[in-house]
Amino acid sequence: FAEDERGGALVIGNDCFPASLLDLLAVVESFKTYDDSALLKTADIGQMIMVGESDIVADVMEYRHGLTP
Repeated sequence: FAEDERGGALVIGNDCFPASLLDLLAVVESFKTYDDSALLKTADIGQMIMVGESDIVADVMEYRHGLTP
């Protein structure tokens, strides 16, 4: 990560992609099931890493568009 602790690069093999750490507007809970009946809470998610293909890195700290599956 860079000095601001919000930007950096994701390296896969010989490819390098710009990445930004963004805060989500709301905490998202994730769940897991072993038997398709009972759900177990596994985490509270409040941040995500956005990876792009160009050199443009997000200059905002908050991601307002929400999450998609």
